[in-house]
Amino acid sequence: MIQIVEEFYDLGKVIDTFELFGGYTNRSFRVVVEQRGVTKDYFLRKYKLGIGEKEILFEHALITHTMANGFHLLAGLIPCRDGGTFVSPAISKNKFALYHFLAGEGKYAWDNPLMEESEYESAAEVMALFHNGSKGFEQQGFDRVEPGILELVAGMTQLFADYAKKDRNTEFHGYYVSVLNSILLCIKTNTIFRDDAAQMVSNPIHCDYHPGNLKFSGGKVVGVFDLDWAKIDFRLFDICLALIYNSVHWEMDLDGNMLPEKCEMFMKSYQATLLKTKVLPPLNRAEIDNFPAMMAMANLYLLNWEISEYYSDNDINEYEYLAYLKHNVRQMHWIENNKTVLAAVADSVRL
Repeated sequence: MIQIVEEFYDLGKVIDTFELFGGYTNRSFRVVVEQRGVTKDYFLRKYKLGIGEKEILFEHALITHTMANGFHLLAGLIPCRDGGTFVSPAISKNKFALYHFLAGEGKYAWDNPLMEESEYESAAEVMALFHNGSKGFEQQGFDRVEPGILELVAGMTQLFADYAKKDRNTEFHGYYVSVLNSILLCIKTNTIFRDDAAQMVSNPIHCDYHPGNLKFSGGKVVGVFDLDWAKIDFRLFDICLALIYNSVHWEMDLDGNMLPEKCEMFMKSYQATLLKTKVLPPLNRAEIDNFPAMMAMANLYLLNWEISEYYSDNDINEYEYLAYLKHNVRQMHWIENNKTVLAAVADSVRL
């Protein structure tokens, strides 16, 4: 880490580094640099092996556009000596990027998500402001490899069936096979018709907006980071994925049960922010009508991640991912059994 920062960036001498744990896809480090007697902290990302250059450039261009559009809670990029936004050093197979270090406290993780009331309202307001700021982003030939949520869910039936055929004598595989039919039924029963999809707002989205990717101070969100999953998709999907993350119990007896009052608090704050700022339009009829189905799809998105990660890595911690899988299967059942409750949540912001 020290050699990379000192060789590729004109920032001074590295005096300390600390790994920041909690991420699953990339590795992150806090880097302390001294230049002319002044010390500064930076955030260094070590990207996963195999990530495409266009995906990194998409993330970086989106950050630059959104900040230039008035949203200043993101970590800005530090340019390399050659003016680029990431480096591919000869000493590593990975790519790296350096960012400003965001102020504020990291209080939560994606599996410890229950924020204070003022933090829920602030998180929703900040998401709306992020969507406003990212509006109008031009991809410039860069893109995420991952398809949109509707296409992704449409491909899950075959993908999940193929995983079930794997020859793995493990507890994870046994549990997965036992719940596969209920997952496939969830995929089949949750659809969004083409006419409604055409009326839903597409926009650059964060796509990993959980409390662990937010910084807090004084009951407010003061920083947003980890845009490496960002893409262009329905903003409703971004909202629903955030709620799948931040409005659910992880405790043993209640694991997977959602908190409708927290969902409603988030939705009302998001809608109020859009009505006040008048940049993006408020949530519309098609988005509100399809909120329960999109909640199910957002949960399927996490199930897809957990299942795909497990079957693509023979060295993965089986019991960690088994816990995640069981959690989201419980959450899936809660959603399917509480569609009227979720419809009422959405109705609370209907204009």
